[in-house]
Amino acid sequence: MRCFWEQTGVLGPIYRLLGQGLDDSDIAGKLNLTESKVQDCVAWIVHFLHLKTRQELVLYTSCGT
Repeated sequence: MRCFWEQTGVLGPIYRLLGQGLDDSDIAGKLNLTESKVQDCVAWIVHFLHLKTRQELVLYTSCGT
């Protein structure tokens, strides 16, 4: 069974919005999600990309990698 963020396709939009410098509450508002869901998705992306911190993810997204 696929998890929430895979079912709804929010990982890409969250990734893009992180790259634009938005915080969790702004992302949640734009995507009509709870801040908790956004935080869970960010944590999953950090894990999936084998990064150590959210800050590394923000740098990763802003570099267009």
